[in-house]
Amino acid sequence: MNKLILCILLSSTILFGTNEYSGSTLAPVILAGSIIKVKSGDVIKQKYKRSQCPVCKGKGWYISGDGIKKVDCGYCEVEASASVIRR
Repeated sequence: MNKLILCILLSSTILFGTNEYSGSTLAPVILAGSIIKVKSGDVIKQKYKRSQCPVCKGKGWYISGDGIKKVDCGYCEVEASASVIRR
């Protein structure tokens, strides 16, 4: 009895299991990626105050990794008293 059921299952798998999906897999991948992004949530990152910034140490700039150029600091925000334009 078991051999008969096994033969039926095996033959049905061979006959009906040959149809492969030939469509594009782009849509399911985009859907899965968007679900993952929505569930992870957007975290709003707060910038340091200029005087407390560990990167530029209050200067507003730091030397680039290769030591050639001064780069404006993107890790801190300008304090209100420092943002006033002097004439």
